[in-house]
This record gives sequence, C-alpha cells and structure tokens, in this order.
Amino acid sequence: MCIAEVGAKQARAQELARRDVARKKVMERAAIPPRFANRTLENFAAECERQRHALQIATAFAEGFGDALANGRSMVFCGAPGTGKTHLAVGIAHAIITKGYTAVFTTAMDAIRSVRETYRKGSDKTEREVIRQFALPDLTILDEVGTQLDTNAEKVTLFDLINRRYLDMKPTIVISNLTLREVERYIGERAFDRLRENGGQAVVFNWASYRRRVN
Repeated sequence: MCIAEVGAKQARAQELARRDVARKKVMERAAIPPRFANRTLENFAAECERQRHALQIATAFAEGFGDALANGRSMVFCGAPGTGKTHLAVGIAHAIITKGYTAVFTTAMDAIRSVRETYRKGSDKTEREVIRQFALPDLTILDEVGTQLDTNAEKVTLFDLINRRYLDMKPTIVISNLTLREVERYIGERAFDRLRENGGQAVVFNWASYRRRVN
C-alpha cells in the first residue's frame, strides 16, 4: 500500500470517527431514554395489518420529514400502554437524526416541570425562554400526555408548548394512552386542531400490549 493510499484510509477513518462523535452528541441532546435508545423503525414488530399500517405511516413521516418540517405537520399516537407508540416515535427520531435533523424526547410532565421551575425565585430562565427553547428542535416527541393532574394550569402550559411549535412550523409527535377523543378533551380543541393541521395524522394503536406476551 502506497503512502497516498495510507493517507486516504486514515482520512476516511478520521471522518467516520468525527461523524460518530457528532451523531452521539446529537443523540445525547435528543434525551432519548436508555430503554428506547435502540428502538428503530426497522426493528418494530409489525405482525398484523394495523401494526403494519402504523409502521408505514411512521416510515413515510420519517422519509418525508423535510416536507413535514416545511409545513409544520405533526402527529398523534394514542392507544393502550405497551402497543409500541413510543417505539415508533423514537424510531422516527433516529431516522431523521441520521439525515442531519434534530429531535428531542420529553414527557409532558417533564416539560411542565421545566416551565414551573421558572416560577422559583432566582430562576435563571423565564417561562417565555423555556417555551422558546422547546420550539428549537426540528422534531419534539411529547410522551405520556394525559398522565398529569388535569389542571387548567397544566393544560395552559401544554397549549403554550404546542402552540409555540405550531407558530414556528415545527412538527410535534404527541403520545398518549388516552383515546383520540380523550386526547382532544385533555389538551383542548385549539391545541388538537394545531396538531392535525396540514395533514397531521392520528394513529390509533388498538392492539394487544407487547409487554403482556408470554414467551
């Protein structure tokens, strides 16, 4: 092997290492929980037609994310616990991160807590700054919507978060164990309409929990 080939091989190795470090940093910023770190669209178990349909919708959203971002198109995943809602949402995040987009995973309660912390005396951030930061990622996954106390204050905060991303044309994936109508009631008609605007889809995960399977 000549010197030029050795140099080219080293350059390729360095570039791959640089990309790997950059990807890991993006994944860290995405705040995807360790339990879901390896959940991708490719390893989602689609065994019935409804599951295959959900996977198809998620895959199309990831593949056409540039269009979703241009139009601010969001999604709602709802249904019983353990049916793969978070798996598919995180799978979308993994897919778009590899394309250079940014994504963040958070629970509704954590997002609400972040806003509440600004109320403390001496807080270094204002409520407006936290809500603005929430709108920065290209995609935000908002999990466990509906597990909160169902207070007006929480609903106002969730609306503000969803509305900020809506105004900035940033897609949001809302995940909930509630029914679709219960999600609409919980977050409010205005927030729900924003999630469904410009072709925003709602996917109902109405099959048995993966967690209850007996091996």
